[in-house]
Amino acid sequence: MKNHHGGMIIADGCLYGAAGGNRGGFLVCLDRESGDRLWAEREAPKGSLMMADGRLYQRVENGTMILIEPNRNKYIERGRFEQPDRSRSPAWPHPVIANGKLYLRDQGMLLCYDVAAN
Repeated sequence: MKNHHGGMIIADGCLYGAAGGNRGGFLVCLDRESGDRLWAEREAPKGSLMMADGRLYQRVENGTMILIEPNRNKYIERGRFEQPDRSRSPAWPHPVIANGKLYLRDQGMLLCYDVAAN
């Protein structure tokens, strides 16, 4: 795996990360013990990755946010949205979740979304 953004996550015996380096990329799930690729998903291009409340949050370089259910057998997307008022710069800052809030930084702008379970 050529991880470009860091933020690799280990969950339930799997390693999740954005592979592909500078040549595009995609989300990959590897078996933690063997290193074998379990799946790769181009619908989730490379970006930064974090985990909270049992879900993966991926911020793609173009600013798209994707909510993913960790699963060793297949890619399961639970939602996505586009960031409003996107700058032209790549969205490299990692998403942050604290106290039920999702924080996204884009140059001089900070966005906050309520992601707490009701």
